[in-house]
Amino acid sequence: MNQNLWNVLQTLLERDSVGTTELALARESLSPEVFSALVEYMQNGFKANGDQWV
Repeated sequence: MNQNLWNVLQTLLERDSVGTTELALARESLSPEVFSALVEYMQNGFKANGDQWV
């Protein structure tokens, strides 16, 4: 796994919620392709759980 992605995931898991600040930090740390894949994965997970996306 990409080390930057692993670091971002660990940071997100430590948070109570994921908002624009956390996404901005993730965007700075990840390549555009990896960031897009992460956002898509998160959106699909939120939809599956019935949660509203940011």
